[in-house]
Amino acid sequence: MSRWLTRWRAALRIARRDALRNKGRTVLVVLLMMLPVAAGTFAIGVLRMSYPTQETQIEWAMGESAQARLSLPCGERIPTAQAADGSSGMCDEGGDLGPVTDAEWASVLPDGTDIVDGAQIGTSIRTASALIDYTDLLEVDAYQVPGLLGTISGEAVPTAGEAVLVRGIADRLGVGVGDEVEIDLDGEMAPLTVIGIGDSATTTGAVIGPGTIPDGVAEPIWFVTGEAPVTWADVVELNTIGILVESRAVILDPPPDDEVYGGRFSHPGSDATMIGYFLAVGGLGLLEVVLLVGPAFAVGAKRSARSLALVAAAGGQPRDLRRIVLAGGVVAGLLAAVVGVLVGAAASLVVYTVMQSSSNPPANLVFPFGEWAAVAAVALILGVAAAWFPARAASQADVVTVLAGRRSEPAQRRAVPWAGLGVAVIGFVLGVVAAALSQPIMLAAGALAVEIGIIMSVGALVALVGRLAPRFGVAGRFALRDANRHRSRTTPAVAAVVAAVAAMTAGLVWTVSEESAQEGIWQPVAADGTGLLSVGIPPNSAVDQRTLYQDAASVVEDEFPAASVTPVREVAVTDGGFFPWPFPLTDPAKECPDPDLWSADADDPRCRYEPGVSSGYSWGFQLIDDGTFVRTLGLDGAAEAADALAAGHALTNDPDSIWPDGNLHLAASEGPENGEESMVLPAYLVPWSSNQYTLVLPVEAVGEIAVPAEGSSESAGASALDEGLIEIRTVGATVTGVNFERADVDRLNRLLADVEANTRIQVEGQMTQEDSDVITWVLLAIAVFVALAATGLSVGLALADSRADLATLAAVGASPRIRRRVTAAQAGVIAVIGTATGLVTGIALSFVLGWWAATSFGYGDAWQTIIPWQPLALALVLIPTLAIGGGWLFTRSRLAVVRRIVS
Repeated sequence: MSRWLTRWRAALRIARRDALRNKGRTVLVVLLMMLPVAAGTFAIGVLRMSYPTQETQIEWAMGESAQARLSLPCGERIPTAQAADGSSGMCDEGGDLGPVTDAEWASVLPDGTDIVDGAQIGTSIRTASALIDYTDLLEVDAYQVPGLLGTISGEAVPTAGEAVLVRGIADRLGVGVGDEVEIDLDGEMAPLTVIGIGDSATTTGAVIGPGTIPDGVAEPIWFVTGEAPVTWADVVELNTIGILVESRAVILDPPPDDEVYGGRFSHPGSDATMIGYFLAVGGLGLLEVVLLVGPAFAVGAKRSARSLALVAAAGGQPRDLRRIVLAGGVVAGLLAAVVGVLVGAAASLVVYTVMQSSSNPPANLVFPFGEWAAVAAVALILGVAAAWFPARAASQADVVTVLAGRRSEPAQRRAVPWAGLGVAVIGFVLGVVAAALSQPIMLAAGALAVEIGIIMSVGALVALVGRLAPRFGVAGRFALRDANRHRSRTTPAVAAVVAAVAAMTAGLVWTVSEESAQEGIWQPVAADGTGLLSVGIPPNSAVDQRTLYQDAASVVEDEFPAASVTPVREVAVTDGGFFPWPFPLTDPAKECPDPDLWSADADDPRCRYEPGVSSGYSWGFQLIDDGTFVRTLGLDGAAEAADALAAGHALTNDPDSIWPDGNLHLAASEGPENGEESMVLPAYLVPWSSNQYTLVLPVEAVGEIAVPAEGSSESAGASALDEGLIEIRTVGATVTGVNFERADVDRLNRLLADVEANTRIQVEGQMTQEDSDVITWVLLAIAVFVALAATGLSVGLALADSRADLATLAAVGASPRIRRRVTAAQAGVIAVIGTATGLVTGIALSFVLGWWAATSFGYGDAWQTIIPWQPLALALVLIPTLAIGGGWLFTRSRLAVVRRIVS
C-alpha cells in the first residue's frame, strides 16, 4: 500500500509541475471540465431554491410555531382520509357531522394544545388602478400564528380591516404600507389598510385581521398551537371527524406508506420520466466533456512523450506511464471541481439575491452541499475518464521510436467499428422498444448506446472519407491523409461534433414537434394576444346585457383608443328556463356504432377522439354571428368563415356532422338521446378545435328555431324568437389592435369591475405562449460552440503533430499560405464529417423520441415528428464554415524550418 501511495505521490507531483509548466493548456482543460460542474451546481442550487423544502412548506402552511393547520376538504364535516402531508384527501360516505364541539376537539387533540380559529377565501383584491382575481386570503390572529408571510416590512399583526400583503401581490397592485385595498366578500367590497409587506414566496396573497370576513362567507380553518406535536395517530383521529390536517411533526417524520389510507396517498417514489431525462441529458453531457477534454490530454501526452519514454527507459513500467498521465486528469479534475462548485454556488446566490426583491421571489435559500459534493466528484471522474485513453496510448508507445524523434500511431483494430455499429443498432432497437413500452429509463439507455456506438464507428468513417484524398488538392489531400493516419486524435474530435450536433438536432426536432402537437391539441378561442371580454353573469335581459356591453366597451376604448371592440352575441332563454337547443346530428355513416368503444386509440376511426386542452374561456355555446365577430378572431381561415356566415352558412369544427349533402342537420337537444331533425343549414367547416365553435349559427337562422311540441323534441312550427321564448344577447366582445401586458389586464379589470362585479377581460395565449425560436437559437449556439471547441482542440494537436511536415514543405518551396490552407482543411474535415453524421444520427433519434412522446404523453396522432430543415441546413453550413474560417484566420502563415531526426 505504501509503495502504491508513493508511486501516486510521484505521479501527482509530476502532473502538478506539468500543469504549471503548460498553463495555457491547463487553463483550457480546467475551463472545459469546470463548465458542466458549474452548470450542475448552479442548476441544483436554483432548483432547490425554487421549490420549497419541508421546512418552507410548513412555514407557508402554519407559520413559525403552530403545530398543525386544519381544514374541511369536503366543504363540510364528512369523515375523510388524507395524504401524510395533508396535500390531498378523500371524502368517505356520510352526511355532514355539523359544527365541531369542544368535546370533540378535546378528544382528538393532544393535551397542552390550543385551537386558533381562522378562515380562508379565494377572491379578488383591488385598488383604484388594478384588480387581481383568485387571490388566496387568510383571516387569522397573526400574533398567535406568526410567520405566515415570512419577514414583514411594517407591522406584522393586522386587526379587523387591516392586511399584510405578500410582496408579489403588493407589486402587482402598486401599493405599500399605509395604502388602501379592497377585497370582494360575496359581492360586497371590504376596504383594508395595508400595514405590512411579507417577503415570502407562499401562494397566500394576504393575511387579514380577525373580524374582517363576515360569518359564512369564507371556509373555516383552524391552527393548533402549543408545545405538543400533532402525531399521525392524532391526524387519523381528526380524519374521523372530517378534518384534513397538515401537521408539522408528520411532514418532518411521515408514517410508513402502509399506514396511509390503503396506500392510496403513499409517496410515489422517484419519477421514472425525470430519471430517464436526466440520465440521457447528463450522460450525453458528460460524454461530450470527455470527448472534448480527451484530445487536450492527448496533446499533453504527445508533448511529454520524450519524458515518458525516459521514464520507461529508466525502468518504469507501462502502469507507471499510465499513472503519470492519469495524474494529470486527477489534478485537472480537482481544480475543475473546486472552481466549478465555487462559480456555480456564487451564481446561484446572485440569482437568489436578485430575485428576492422581485414579485416572484425564490421559495427559500438552500445550500445543498451534499449534492454539490457529488457534482464535484463528477469533475474528478471526468478528468480520469478523459485521460484514460491518452494514458493507455502513452503506455503502449515504442520507447526507441519516441527517443529517436520519430512518430508512431497504434494499430487500428478492425473489430471496433463493427462493434460500434452493432452497439448503435442495439441502442436504436432498445429505444424503439422503450418508446412502445413507455419506459423512459430504457429509452435513455438506448439513446446513449446509439451515441456510443456511433462514436466507436467514427474511426472507420474517417478512414472511409480518407479514400477521397486523391480527388483533392494539396491542402485537402494532406488534411484527409493526416486525419486518417492520426485517428487517435481525429476520432474524439469528430465524435464530439457528432454528439453535439446529434443532441442539437434531436432537441430542435423535439421542440418543433412538441410545439406543433400542443397547437394541435390546444383549443384557442382566438389568436394569441386577442382580448376576450365577458360581460356579467346571466341571466340578464338582452337590454341589460347590451347596456353592460356598451359601458364595458367604453372603458376599454377610453383606456386604449386604438382598440377595436367587436360584440359577441348568443341566443338565450328569455326567462332563464330550459329550452331544447338545436345541435348538429352526426352523419349516420360516421357515427360510432358502440359508445363503449370511444377512446383515443380506438381501432374504429369512427370511435376515436383526439386529446384536447381547452383554453378555459367561453362566452357560451349558442353563438350567432353575421361574420363581424368571426372576422376579428385572427384564426386561420377566419375571413373565409366570416364570408360563409354572411352568406347564411352555419360554422362547425366537426367534419362528422357535415352530411353528404353538405348541410348540417340540426335537432333539439333534449336529454341524452338525439332529437328529431328540426332544421337544415348549409355547413362551413372551420379548423378551430375549441368547443366554442362546434356550432355558430348565422343571424337569420335564429328566426327558424322552432318551438318544440309539448313533451317532445319535435318542432311545433312556431318561431321561438317570435314567441318570445328566446332572445339575442350580447355576452362579450373581442378586443384587437392592442398589445396587452399583464399590468394592462389588471388595470382594465379594476375599471371593468366598476361597470359590473363580474365583467372581466382575459388575453388569449398569455399563459400558453412559448417562444420556440429562442430555444432553437440556444441549441444551435451550444452545438456551434461545442463543435468549434472540439475542432479547435483537434486542429491544435494536428498542428503540433504536423509541424515538421509543414516546415519541410516550406523548405522545398511551398508558399506561406499553404499552412493556412492545410489548417483550414483539417478543421473542415472534422467539422464536415462530424456535422453530417450528427445530423443523420439526431434525426434517427428524433423519430424514436417521437414514438415515445406519442405513446407516453398521450399525444397520439396529434404528435407528428417534424424536421426543421432550415435551422438544420444552417447548422450544416455554419459549423464547417466557422471551423474552416477559424482555421484560416488563427494560423500563422510562416513557420521556421526545424531539424528532423532521421533514423
